[in-house]
Amino acid sequence: MGSYKKIISLAILVFLLFSPPILAADECTNEQFYYILVDRFVNGNNENDDEIDINDPQAFHGGDISGITDKLDKLDELGMSAINLSPIMKTNTYHGFLLEDHQTIDERFGTVADLQNLVKEAHDKNMKVVLDFVLTHVSPEHPWSTENSDWIEGEVSNHWGTNLPKLDTDNPEVQKYIIETAIHWMNIADIDGFHFYVDEATSSTFLEQLESRILQENKDAIIMMDGISTSCSINHDFQQKTVDTLKQAGESIYPILEEIASEQNDYIYFLDSPTTNRFAFEANREGYHPVTRWKLATTFMYTLPGSPMIYQGTEVPMDNGEPEPDHRVAEINKGDEELTEHLDKLRNIVSISDAIQHGKLEIVGQEGEMVVYKRSSEEETMYIAINNSVETKMLSIDNIPEDKQLRGLLEDDIIRQQKDGTHKIILDRESSNIFILENNTGINWLFFLPMAFVLIGFVWFIVKLERHNKRAQQQQNQR
Repeated sequence: MGSYKKIISLAILVFLLFSPPILAADECTNEQFYYILVDRFVNGNNENDDEIDINDPQAFHGGDISGITDKLDKLDELGMSAINLSPIMKTNTYHGFLLEDHQTIDERFGTVADLQNLVKEAHDKNMKVVLDFVLTHVSPEHPWSTENSDWIEGEVSNHWGTNLPKLDTDNPEVQKYIIETAIHWMNIADIDGFHFYVDEATSSTFLEQLESRILQENKDAIIMMDGISTSCSINHDFQQKTVDTLKQAGESIYPILEEIASEQNDYIYFLDSPTTNRFAFEANREGYHPVTRWKLATTFMYTLPGSPMIYQGTEVPMDNGEPEPDHRVAEINKGDEELTEHLDKLRNIVSISDAIQHGKLEIVGQEGEMVVYKRSSEEETMYIAINNSVETKMLSIDNIPEDKQLRGLLEDDIIRQQKDGTHKIILDRESSNIFILENNTGINWLFFLPMAFVLIGFVWFIVKLERHNKRAQQQQNQR
């Protein structure tokens, strides 16, 4: 069964390999991110297990950088092209979002050598490594806070605590330190970028300077902003609306898609994270199968302008059964086979497709809760169909030339022009497919002729057997 899946994935890859080369563009990024809450992933080195208590949900549980390195093959099989690590700087909290020193790795997460090894191993697999970097606040135990430093300006409350010391990003010395720190991590570990946590109070002028300096160091660096709405920012609005829509059947993604199409911006899309409920929990609570829901959701996320971000354990899919964030140790050895295969297919399609990576998004139409949209570049056009209905739906497309056909890449299907001049896309309930627009190949005789010969041979065998039985019966009667 595993070999069969690899053959399918390879076939998709070879099929798309001869697409026109991907053109350079000033876009956010085109990665498939896997977000890792380091302490709750894998314990790869027991020697750094300081104050570990797996029975205490607020204590450290032992996950570390070495454990991530050990599971890179698993992440590669899931089709992930980049990993995003939760804060690894010195902290006294397992989640790392309360920093005590921006330029030191917390010893419970590992060492600089561990990080260097992780990045090297990831790069060998063509995977990128991005670090979380919190710019909104620091830990109450940070020296800047206890010394009443002028680097701190007031307090801020967020998911990670109340009345936290607020970092003054208008202070030139703070700005200089943060830029130096970002370059420090790039230089010592060759990381590929940052996921910055900011808010509306964070100096926009400073953020522009920070981004410019990072890109001077590495023009291909990944820079994500979380907390403000810009191109290449984490799209929280998408998360809230899409979870509400796709956690059950019977709702259309059309309004969400319409908003995205009107903006034509690249974002980072996610459905769950360390600060949200599990999407699988939301689906289960509505009485729907989470694997089916996740397949629809990932097709949607992977085919929008920008990049999807998958939270650790999605492939299981994990569900803590509670309306609260899931910070349990990742159950990465329990991946659902159907969902894993779907993610792998998506990776193969998206990583080769110029249209999905760089093309314009346009809504084609809708039929009930079924929506069809397309991503098109100068050389390639992809149609994406998502049916979130409780029944089979059909949508007719009337502007595709007669000599063109649509070939399904997620599910094997070929759609040719009908007598009324339309191409009709039919999808079962709660399903999706991605179609590539290509020249009409007509009947595939190389496929059908062998089948015809087999059928003819089978009929001949049945006829011959019937005649033999009749002769045998006649001889029996004569006796």
